[in-house]
Amino acid sequence: MQRLLQRIKNGSPLPLAVNVGDTWRVASGTGWRFSLKGSPRHYDDVKLLLERHGATVYFGEALTYERGAGVALWRVQTETFGWLPVLYDWWAEIERVEPIQVTFHLYLPNDLKYPVMDLRAHPSIEVEAFIKANAPKGPVGT
Repeated sequence: MQRLLQRIKNGSPLPLAVNVGDTWRVASGTGWRFSLKGSPRHYDDVKLLLERHGATVYFGEALTYERGAGVALWRVQTETFGWLPVLYDWWAEIERVEPIQVTFHLYLPNDLKYPVMDLRAHPSIEVEAFIKANAPKGPVGT
């Protein structure tokens, strides 16, 4: 805590701290940044899946409202995309077991109001290529 207060006092930039389970870790400051929105019912599962497969969820909300509908929000930073095929596999299994279809929407930081892609309509390889071509890369806040 003393180091944190010293950095604030000296005006040094603070690293982005991320809550992972019961611990906090600092985001790497590199990687593509984007947001996913999906079903609030699956917030914890998706967050865990992303973090276990190399992505950093630097901000998340289990339930927020968008145009009157409840959605979950994950703001993600990642350098690798091994989590994406795993997400699609998990998603297929969830829809096989549960009677409800869900989808994920991709948002870029420059326009969080409107999705740029519905993941249901695109295979994971196209989603990865789109993120690499369009999402900003670098520290959060830039």
